[in-house]
Amino acid sequence: MISSIGIENLGVITSAHIDLGAGLTAVTGETGAGKTMFVTALDLLTGARADASTVRRDADRAVVEGVFALPQDRRTAADRIVEAGGDADDEAVLTRILPRDGRARATAGGRTVPAGVLRDVGRELVSMHGQAEQLTLRAQAQQRELLDALTGEDGAAARAEYAEAFAEHRRLTDELRRLESTRSERAARMDFLRNALEAIDAVRPTEGEDEELAALAARLGAAEELQQAAGRAHDLIMGSDWDDAESATALVAQASESLSRAASVDATLTDAARSLEDVSVRMADAGADLSSYLAGFGDDEGMSLEDAEARRAEISSLNAYGEDLEAVLAFEEQAGRELLDLENSEASLGDMDGTVAAAHARLDEAAVALREVRTRSAEEFSASVGDELAALAMPHASLSFAVTQTTPAAHGADDVRLLFSSHAAAAPADIGKTASGGELSRVMLAIEVVRARTERFPTFVFDEVDAGVGGAAAVEIGRRLARLASGSQVIVVTHLPQVAAWADHHVVVRKTDEGTGAVSGVRELGGEDRTEELARMLAGVSGSASARAHAEELLSDAESEKARFRVELMG
Repeated sequence: MISSIGIENLGVITSAHIDLGAGLTAVTGETGAGKTMFVTALDLLTGARADASTVRRDADRAVVEGVFALPQDRRTAADRIVEAGGDADDEAVLTRILPRDGRARATAGGRTVPAGVLRDVGRELVSMHGQAEQLTLRAQAQQRELLDALTGEDGAAARAEYAEAFAEHRRLTDELRRLESTRSERAARMDFLRNALEAIDAVRPTEGEDEELAALAARLGAAEELQQAAGRAHDLIMGSDWDDAESATALVAQASESLSRAASVDATLTDAARSLEDVSVRMADAGADLSSYLAGFGDDEGMSLEDAEARRAEISSLNAYGEDLEAVLAFEEQAGRELLDLENSEASLGDMDGTVAAAHARLDEAAVALREVRTRSAEEFSASVGDELAALAMPHASLSFAVTQTTPAAHGADDVRLLFSSHAAAAPADIGKTASGGELSRVMLAIEVVRARTERFPTFVFDEVDAGVGGAAAVEIGRRLARLASGSQVIVVTHLPQVAAWADHHVVVRKTDEGTGAVSGVRELGGEDRTEELARMLAGVSGSASARAHAEELLSDAESEKARFRVELMG
């Protein structure tokens, strides 16, 4: 609910503050007094596009401020304000500042926010019904959303089921399309991987075999030089039959023995003696190793140099799959996994047609179920709205939804159109092409009255809802606005006293000329002032006794009828 509105320098209104209560509020005033600016202020507070031309010509900026109650069942609005950094508990202050030059600014809960935040909050709290909203009723997407809003819990469940089926069908269809489009590439890749794995398996290298073969080939290629070098080193260390020279082992042993004797006398030679003793042992060990090497030279290789080079050539033939043997073996492991995945994909493709068909069947079932809910709600809604239109001086008008099957989309497999006929002789046609502005206003009122029977909205604002009507039809418009206001706050801008008489609160916008341009003030009327305003609206001038009597009669009748409303609600 809107608790209050403050306006500064907006159009002809210099400064105004009005407290708004629950129930029905009528906004009246002479033509050109600025009633439209009252609606413009509400538009701005709910995120409408700012227009610098609405700033009063002798002012630098216009400011609109509204205090909005935040009901517990509409916490999305409060959450949006808090998300934007503002404060929102039981109520929130929204403002819009329009400089003559520069960008407009918006605040919510004390924090500067994008205008989009006000739009989000406004959608939750205020249902605007004016010329702009009439245009949205002409849009097919809004017509479908209107019907879906009427379907209640059954519709919500059907839409959720359809949305899930649609998403799953699209996912599977996309996967099938992807598999089919890459089938030839996948087959070529599978051939490559199979050939590669066969080639590697035919060679069957082992980890580190390339390095071992390189070392072996080097050893076999230098066998004679290695044997000569090892033999000479052995002979020098251990001695030989063909050379009478003492061996290095013997010489070191002699030196070690001599130094050991000396160390028994001079302890400072102990370390040197021990070092020589260690050298003697090490040389003996080296000689023994060389003896073993020479004794078994060539016996443990297992293959000739030719065999080693041939094996190395086999392993080198796998270089297409890796820069070295380690990379080749890693490729083999990865290729095996990839080939298995591709083979599974091929198997999946064989089963995919059936899976997609099953998903399509589920989607069709969900679409039919949603269409049935929509059709049932459309029929019930059309009958109820028809009764309301008859009471609004449109006795032969009809409003209906045409729900026809179409290609499945995210919102369903239905083409939804809102059809209108102003009289029995006219065939129902798209409401956007056949209904006038005045007819659209009454249609929107009838729609909201019907919806209010099952759902509540915090605030409704109607502008030009009474365009082109009068007399008994005007009284019926007032009666239905009053009924709607029994559960919501309703604000109506009207020029008809038959409508204004039903209001719980009456706000008047009056214009004066102070020499510097037209100035409008806004204030709430009560008692005699209200009767005088209704009389003025009836007669077009002030002071008419007959108009005053008629005004009193309108007020009395409306009050009696509203008392019956209250009794019905309590009973």
